[in-house]
Amino acid sequence: MKKGLLALGAAVALSSVAPANAALAPASPGLINDTTLNITWLQDANLVKTSCDANNALWQAFDPSTSTGNTRSKAQICADNGRLNWYEAEDWVAVLNSQSYLGYNDWRQPETTQPDASCSLVDGSSQNYGYRCTGSELGHLFNVSLGNPNEVDNSCFGVYPHCLQNTGPFSNMQSFTYWSGTEYAPLPTFAFYFGTDNGYQDEDVKDVSNLFVWPVRGGQSAVAPTTAQAIPALGGFGLVALGALLAGLAGWRIRLFG
Repeated sequence: MKKGLLALGAAVALSSVAPANAALAPASPGLINDTTLNITWLQDANLVKTSCDANNALWQAFDPSTSTGNTRSKAQICADNGRLNWYEAEDWVAVLNSQSYLGYNDWRQPETTQPDASCSLVDGSSQNYGYRCTGSELGHLFNVSLGNPNEVDNSCFGVYPHCLQNTGPFSNMQSFTYWSGTEYAPLPTFAFYFGTDNGYQDEDVKDVSNLFVWPVRGGQSAVAPTTAQAIPALGGFGLVALGALLAGLAGWRIRLFG
């Protein structure tokens, strides 16, 4: 008993000076806060497929027939594991916003910062691409927050899921390519993408290629309150005092009962 009290006192005291500060922190259900980039990811990295399988309100509201470059029915998109061309992806994000999905109406596709000196390659228009890109939101997530390798440094592009060896707190993360919302400035009919199968960033034709879409929103999303979160409300000083009190109780028990 006395050892338990001492351990509890120490743990509570330490929690006030060394709080967890993970880069990817669960927010309310379905959302993951990225505390480094100050954005919120959907926990479901393939919500299109999840929605079409469930035939939910999002899927019913989605009408890709009006999207630029659309040549497929909704059934064909669903059969293609939910992959969309870039314009369809933009229209899908618009549906999330019109439905205030999970309480927010500011969803967008991930951004790709240019120039990005962290990338391994640069083209004649000073646009960076290739491996090790960390300036883009998807690149930072894949390379830094999740710590995945790439096919050049690790030779991981062999057996599925290839270089996607850590998916962290996310579900349905695909080992393939995901659209970015950032257009390729020298040729706006192209947009950037990031490959979670090999760690490669490049650009592709917006109205032809069918890739996955993973909406994000700027800022941190609200965290659902839990019982465990009630303790930090004491503040740092209060937690230290509580730890000292518990340790004192343990000492009193030792003197009283030997």
